[in-house]
Amino acid sequence: MRTIKLIIEYDGTQYAGWQIQPNGLAVQEVLEVALSGLLKEKIRLVSSGRTDAGVHARGMVASFRTERTIPVKAFCEGLNSLLPPDIAIRQAAEASPDFNPRRDAVAKHYRYTIYNSTRR
Repeated sequence: MRTIKLIIEYDGTQYAGWQIQPNGLAVQEVLEVALSGLLKEKIRLVSSGRTDAGVHARGMVASFRTERTIPVKAFCEGLNSLLPPDIAIRQAAEASPDFNPRRDAVAKHYRYTIYNSTRR
């Protein structure tokens, strides 16, 4: 069984956050559906964290396990061809079998940008 690490970026404007929820489309759901279609097996992503509705990410780390022998480069190309324009895989890499993005995260960086103008 292989563990594949993904670096993901997305514009979260149209999503109910990262985590799958009953009341809205989540980034995780879109990715899992695309990965499951690409690999022809049910895929469950583990992520380094979550984002709320409407929040964007530029370097979300997630991983999944698969039996498939598709080259790592093909994960990026194949998956990006199945994803909407507001979600992109920036990098895919083979990871150690015990890699866990949440547990193995050393740091997280957040940047809050607030539009503050008299004209809206």
